[in-house]
Amino acid sequence: MEIIILSKEKVKPSKPTPPNLRNHKRCLFDQLVHETCISPIFFYNNKKKSLSEINNENIIDNRLKNSLSVTLTLFYPLAGELSSKNSTFVDCNDNGVLYVEAHVKGVSLGEFLQNPDLPQLIKFLPQNASMGSKMNYVQILETPVSVQVTRFDCGGVAIGGVLLHDLLDGATMSKFFNTWAMIARGDDDGIEKIATLDFTSSSLLFPNQNLPQNFLETRNALLFNEEKSLLRRFVFNAIAIEAIKMKVSSENVPNPTRIEALTTFISKHMISATRGVKEISSRPICMVTHIVNLRSKNYPQLLNAFGNLIFLAKSDYIEMTEVKLPHLMGIVREMFGNINSENVKALLEGDNALDFVLDMATQVGKLLPVLDTYKFSSWCNLGLYDVDFGWGKPIFVAPFMDTIGSLNKQQIILVENGRNDGIEAWIVRNNEEMLELENDEEFLAYASPNPSVHVP
Repeated sequence: MEIIILSKEKVKPSKPTPPNLRNHKRCLFDQLVHETCISPIFFYNNKKKSLSEINNENIIDNRLKNSLSVTLTLFYPLAGELSSKNSTFVDCNDNGVLYVEAHVKGVSLGEFLQNPDLPQLIKFLPQNASMGSKMNYVQILETPVSVQVTRFDCGGVAIGGVLLHDLLDGATMSKFFNTWAMIARGDDDGIEKIATLDFTSSSLLFPNQNLPQNFLETRNALLFNEEKSLLRRFVFNAIAIEAIKMKVSSENVPNPTRIEALTTFISKHMISATRGVKEISSRPICMVTHIVNLRSKNYPQLLNAFGNLIFLAKSDYIEMTEVKLPHLMGIVREMFGNINSENVKALLEGDNALDFVLDMATQVGKLLPVLDTYKFSSWCNLGLYDVDFGWGKPIFVAPFMDTIGSLNKQQIILVENGRNDGIEAWIVRNNEEMLELENDEEFLAYASPNPSVHVP
């Protein structure tokens, strides 16, 4: 598949950022995120495309660019730059975001989504040539946020984004795209609800800190892995998810959520895959981690907080032996339960947040040589399938995961599918373990490997 770049330009905010807002202060959780990117790709069938727009695609281009410019006025830190002098601030200098227009040659949207070729997804992202060896995004990205609009001859459209994780998490990313889409389609009534942003509470409640070097080294060792990795996409339909919930449930956890059940089920089979290729004596224990959104767990709630307001929930250490699903489900339920409003409230007292992070890093750091980790995050319930620019909701949302340049190679992202009847698991794992998982008959009884995307 060939994608031709038609144009590149910077889109700046429609109004200059006032001087009193030029320095956006980052919070502790912004600091804890390493230099990686969030890269969603939205695919649209665009059946509503009118004859006039077919003859003049500039109508779409101008609408998207103009609405993006207005959106950047609301999300002004995303049009800025991380300060070279002080990384605890974003310089909101209205530098703008890179905006790329592209065209797919010789392949229709329906053809591409037939058992989609996952490595080809990178072509729908701007700045993809920068996704090379060490992935130091701060140094090599032209702008911290960039978007690419790619058209298919059939009328289909793909909109991909590369957004520096240091500036925002999945919730803010979704709010940004939904706001842009609302403005593009002229939904003035909905903008006030979704675009109300709180730029100060996070840094006031969780101020940035001087992170010690030993913490940074432990964080990098936990998050990054230089082994060769494979990316695979598995889809669990509604029937499979209900069956999995039954398998993992017990008297102690009678009604697991979909995310709890899938985290448990996938972890169990990932542990089996690890045991199949590694000597247990070399790594006798493992743990499950999951990114948790703190906005609803804080009191008062910070539902409109901008930036990163996420924390890493971690399980107790699990012996790398045959694990029963109900037992593992109990561990996963406890993992999520530990990130509750009471514990978040305790983090607000003095330097508790930093002390808690450093203590956790110290404990994990001591065990890293003998510890395997299964790192989950979820894009479910973020409203990504509501991102409608005026030609309908997306039929497919793909979380691009780099297996070549990025060192963050051991992770699982859960995301809803376009038909709203299931959940997809996008898994990056080292080659040998992934091959084990792909041959696990019990796992495949519930998980469909990379099925075609339904194009209505």
